[in-house]
Amino acid sequence: MDSSRRTTGLGLLAYAIGTPVAFLGIGAPGGDYDDSMITTYVSGGHRVTAVAMAYLGAIAALGLLPFAARMRSELRSGGDVFWGLTVAGVAASVFGWALAGGIPVVFAEGGAPVAGMAHDVVYALSSLSMLVAVPASAFLVGSAALVLAARAPLPGAIRVVAVVGGVAGMVAGFFFPVFLFWLAAIVLGAWMLAFGAREIAPVRAQHQPA
Repeated sequence: MDSSRRTTGLGLLAYAIGTPVAFLGIGAPGGDYDDSMITTYVSGGHRVTAVAMAYLGAIAALGLLPFAARMRSELRSGGDVFWGLTVAGVAASVFGWALAGGIPVVFAEGGAPVAGMAHDVVYALSSLSMLVAVPASAFLVGSAALVLAARAPLPGAIRVVAVVGGVAGMVAGFFFPVFLFWLAAIVLGAWMLAFGAREIAPVRAQHQPA
């Protein structure tokens, strides 16, 4: 297997595994309002964990770039659309994780004037940050997965995985579908790492007779 194909599979796996680990580990307030969760999130004892998980989420998102770069060249058509959607998804993810991890940093650096910030404001900022980092990013990456399913010469089963994952990513804002999106990305990344080099060959331009 060539190194770029291996990097493609590993990059997608890094995104598909690192993102849920960061999402579940950061402890950012969201969903049902819980005042104690907000207190914990901005406390000094949780600060290192929150920042570390935010970095993990942002770094994991970068794993999509080698995947997008390689697959862009292998699509029969729509490669630029696939690339643009994936890069937009990476940008949204990194931006969202930076905001989520920045909230505890603001409390650490702001001192007493910031310590009195209303918890409902912290909750709103945290929820919006995570919505950008995960569902908004998954919407864009899921859209790219549908382009991949439509344009790449994939085996039937892998095409189904890409379609299911793409749809799940687009509706990840409903929370539970995002886990199906991540699972599909893991399956696709593992397939690319193990078998993809034998299944997909780069599309070469056809020379037209004069």
